[in-house]
Amino acid sequence: MKKTLWTSVTLLSVGALVLTGCSQGASTEPIPPVTNPVAGQVADGILKGQTVTYAADGGTTQDAQMKAFFTPFAEASGVTINQDSPQTLAKITAQVQSKNYQWDFVSAVADTVARNCGVLFEKLDMAKIDTSQVPDGLLGGTECGVPSIPYAIVQVYDTGEFGANGPVTWADFFDVAKFPGTRAIYSGDGVIDSATVQAGSIAAGWDPKTPYTADWANKGIDQIEKIKNNIAFYTTGAQAQQMLESGEAKLGAVWNGRALAAEKNGTKLTPTWDNWISIVDQFAIIKGTPKSEIAYYAINYAMGAEQQAKWTELSGYSPVNKNAKPNIDDLTKKYITTTPERAATAVPVQLDFWKDEAAVSALQDRWSSVVAGG
Repeated sequence: MKKTLWTSVTLLSVGALVLTGCSQGASTEPIPPVTNPVAGQVADGILKGQTVTYAADGGTTQDAQMKAFFTPFAEASGVTINQDSPQTLAKITAQVQSKNYQWDFVSAVADTVARNCGVLFEKLDMAKIDTSQVPDGLLGGTECGVPSIPYAIVQVYDTGEFGANGPVTWADFFDVAKFPGTRAIYSGDGVIDSATVQAGSIAAGWDPKTPYTADWANKGIDQIEKIKNNIAFYTTGAQAQQMLESGEAKLGAVWNGRALAAEKNGTKLTPTWDNWISIVDQFAIIKGTPKSEIAYYAINYAMGAEQQAKWTELSGYSPVNKNAKPNIDDLTKKYITTTPERAATAVPVQLDFWKDEAAVSALQDRWSSVVAGG
């Protein structure tokens, strides 16, 4: 899943993927403004004749979003929804600069939304989105996004390889002498990955109760660099899952949904939730799009309890509505991140640091060199 701005998945034709609630073509009718929003609700036919385009990261995650959120939204509101993938920072930049909009709203990783808030993404009018039932800790960090997908970089290991004596802490994960084997680690697909670097920082001694700094980020990269001969870098969630299922990687710092998918396919894994890295992707509206009001309607609809329950059932990722009651099995519950027990050991991505473009740019070359094997 991740679900980042740079995930490499197959490009889908916008024109080929259209969901409509009874109409075709663009409308010249004004779009009614959002007033008194209630999460998960939209007036029947209110957007009949309108169109909007959503872009995300493709694959099973976007399929689940469409089935849980946007297909029923199209049917209820009358809007025509186009979808595309993968959404990338380069394409968003080009659209904003040219004002030739192919996309109207996206789901993107929070630190990227925060770094580009007000430049590539609209500052949201929160009076147009009902976030009253969003769990504590998922809101904030930027004015330009609301949570779309809460997930984790969680440490997992092959149960058959290590049994009950596997690694527990991030220091264990980076100890190849004590726990030999190839580690699956996210490459960032060209961009420094905040969650992975923070995991390395914890291994190096960073206390998550203290401020995160560039010094700790460099120490985190040190941890990754010193075991680079024991790392298989993945660029997509599907690749991470395949590494675990094939046995190429005996340990992984992976997205919880992909670990769950590997287990559903028969791979026996043990997750360890000590200082797991909490990540939130966000719905964000492209800066300057003339369809921003429709995007507000769509996002508000996606935040409903019924929609979020369906999302969790389809994807295995946690809901962003406290009233959602998904019907899930014990294996899925093993990887849900929004329980009180999991929240107690979570370490959020430190947006105050990672949204600083200058700080991140200074680390990027070093990260790229490590991933490239330099």
